[in-house]
Amino acid sequence: MKRKTPTFVLVVLISAMLLINFGSHASATTATATMTAQTNATDISVVVTGLHSPRGLAFGPGDILYVAEAGDESHTGSILEVLNAMSQNASAHTIVDTLSTLGDEGEFLGVSGISFLGRGTNSGLYAIMGLSPEITGNNAFGNLFRVDSHGGIQNIANVGSYDFQWTADHSGLWEEFPDTNPYGVLAIPGHIYVVDAGANTLNEVLADGSVRVLAYFPNEIIRDAIPTCVTQGPDNALYIGTLALVESFVLGPSAKVYRVDPSQANLGDPTATPMTLWTTNLWPINGCTFSSDGTFYASQLFTNPNILEDFDHPMGDVVKIPFADPSSHTFLTGGTLSFAGGVAVAPNGSVFVSDGTAFVPEGRVVRLRQ
Repeated sequence: MKRKTPTFVLVVLISAMLLINFGSHASATTATATMTAQTNATDISVVVTGLHSPRGLAFGPGDILYVAEAGDESHTGSILEVLNAMSQNASAHTIVDTLSTLGDEGEFLGVSGISFLGRGTNSGLYAIMGLSPEITGNNAFGNLFRVDSHGGIQNIANVGSYDFQWTADHSGLWEEFPDTNPYGVLAIPGHIYVVDAGANTLNEVLADGSVRVLAYFPNEIIRDAIPTCVTQGPDNALYIGTLALVESFVLGPSAKVYRVDPSQANLGDPTATPMTLWTTNLWPINGCTFSSDGTFYASQLFTNPNILEDFDHPMGDVVKIPFADPSSHTFLTGGTLSFAGGVAVAPNGSVFVSDGTAFVPEGRVVRLRQ
């Protein structure tokens, strides 16, 4: 999600309804998707329930599934490990708790993206907190941290503080700057990447804890891009999914996936970093990953085209896209999820998604068998 409270969602809902009711250059441009989405028959199994704003998912060694919980009005944020997630006997245990959370009325921000790197004693789980100290007054927000194999926590860098200052220095890019909400993280050998849904940037966090902006994602027709996830493709490039929330309210599915080669980043002017629009016409993307066979999966926050009139039935889903044919979109559940969050693929090909990431009393993690 974009900001720290439901206020943002209410604002964009009102903005979208005004655009529909009174017209604008945007509302006159109805969705003209050239790609059609198919629905695949999928078996859905509940793995863990009773969660509080579940967000990012990541698999580690031993097929352990890790789950980030942003928390809610009565629960702090946490990170869980789920053993035997691919069986009927999954068990969840908290490995990190008492993480800061902020929000009310169903939308909360805290720990969001997670990514696992390495094996054995050198392995670590990387997690990013949303927002920033400048926005919240709390130094925990905006922080990238690492959880080692013994459960120890190492703070690496406050990406939120860096991006808040960067957007203040580049306020001409978007009317709401300064702003920041680090949301997705990808840790791969030699690199840690973070996408910021508030700053609209792709960042790299270096080994010494310094942060740099690699790319800025262009604004949409009505509002900003809102990148939410980053993953590495079979070609070693990075693939970044966007929320495009208001556009999807007004124009239909408008979320995009961009391809960025980080070696081509224009560090002097991240707005000029080369990027390719890999696929589009998706509903708002909240998480993304590639499977071992090169298939792209993204969770879609909602797919209900009438969500403005029926907010209680978002019809969240997961879309499957072959790497060789990004115009082919297959929805895995037929819209049977609520507000879908993070997504991860197990070694056996089963797809896991966090469901009920906001606006529901309790979230869950479900397994999708195709």
